[in-house]
Amino acid sequence: MPNDLSQKLQSIYGSSPDAASFHATRYNNLQRKFQAEFPGHHGQFFVRAPGRVNLIGEHTDYNGYPVMPMALDRDIVFAAASGEGTAIELVNENARFERRSFAAEFPVIPFEQGDWGNYVKAAVQGLLEAGLVSKSKAVGFQAVIGGTIPESAGLSSSSAMVVAAALAFLAANKAAFDKKVLADVLGRAERYVGSEGGGMDQAVSLLAEPGHALRIDFFPLRTEPVPLPKEITFIVCNSLIRASKSEGVRHAYNRRVIECRLATALLAKAIGQKMGKTIKATRLSDLAGEQIGFKPAELREIAHQAIGEQPLTLPTVAQRLELTAEQVQSEHCMQGDGTPLQEPPDGFRIWNRYNHVVSEAERVGLAVKALMNGDIAEVGALMNQSHASCRDDYEVSCPELDMLVSLGRENGALGSRLTGAGFGGCTVHAVPSDQVTEFLRKMDNSYYQGYVKRERSRPFTPYNNLNDVRFSCYAARGAEFWPADEG
Repeated sequence: MPNDLSQKLQSIYGSSPDAASFHATRYNNLQRKFQAEFPGHHGQFFVRAPGRVNLIGEHTDYNGYPVMPMALDRDIVFAAASGEGTAIELVNENARFERRSFAAEFPVIPFEQGDWGNYVKAAVQGLLEAGLVSKSKAVGFQAVIGGTIPESAGLSSSSAMVVAAALAFLAANKAAFDKKVLADVLGRAERYVGSEGGGMDQAVSLLAEPGHALRIDFFPLRTEPVPLPKEITFIVCNSLIRASKSEGVRHAYNRRVIECRLATALLAKAIGQKMGKTIKATRLSDLAGEQIGFKPAELREIAHQAIGEQPLTLPTVAQRLELTAEQVQSEHCMQGDGTPLQEPPDGFRIWNRYNHVVSEAERVGLAVKALMNGDIAEVGALMNQSHASCRDDYEVSCPELDMLVSLGRENGALGSRLTGAGFGGCTVHAVPSDQVTEFLRKMDNSYYQGYVKRERSRPFTPYNNLNDVRFSCYAARGAEFWPADEG
């Protein structure tokens, strides 16, 4: 391994000899495969974009409220080189993902829904649309891609792919960029694949600092590094239930986005009537108490009167907004694919979604203070409250996530919660650092060798190595690219 690559990888992944050797093998294998797949290409470079684990602040980002994730030392890596024309050619190290190619020409037409290549297309489309790469002079690239982020685990492998693809496209075009601007662009760009998400994943993948979590505020994007106390270690445990981007899960996710939009519209209407003027609001954070001069308790009472705790039908929402049902659908219920979300059979659960988002936003602020003060017990308590809210009000948990959370607490975690969008995927556990080895042993016995084997009829994802499904988190730095001849 060339010495400068060794130093580069140690600066990214830490100084552990085992880690350095593992990652050096990864990068060398990707470069060899690139040279075999695309012989004769010069000016090669590497790109890496980390996944993330969200410590607290779930489903708050697209509502304009803060989140607090940390970047992982698990990432997507491109070994790439710029091309001579507009062609983009992609080879995935994982043989399950077939070779893909397309032209960097605007607009970029999607592959079939669910195709892995659409995450690269999302980045290219977003950069061309934003003008960060010239539509008339765009140059493509060739890449071999590998990754260590578990798929469909709620650890943002898809956003890491978008970020890595964007950096590869920018590097190929020698285009200058600002990371905060890029994070904003890519937050919007990922909607190309059909999910109505926020900007957390792209922001932390680009802007993370080693040894820190990152408080992220939105509209406009602001970040604050939050040091992680050495007394606490965050551990990810995969439920082995895929948090897939399937049509059903995408619909469930988009439903919650739209229920929050309806909460915004109903609350804005009620506040406007109370103040005697029209209140315009795009997202729930626009109606935070400090924004409009109400104390939190007053605002909650107004919201409770405006929404009520029972699910609402589309006609009821329309009546309260003094609109027709068709107007409500066209103004508030449109999904990313241009179709309106139909009224759910059980009605719009607007109060529950509002209650989660506002309380979760408050927990983010409290968790930042607790980490700054080294109050790890308070961090754990806030994580526990967050999971209960995600489970009961936002309804994005599942039996396996609930079981992992319960076992995590029984086995010594100060706090445990689901992380990511939910519907499967992973949990994150705050564990005293001197108890990590014992905690992992207990989780292996109680969940992976216990619950999973007892419930074998459930659709658990098979795995080859326990270290890929439960692991301690090292807070890595954000995405970057560099010439391959540095290594």
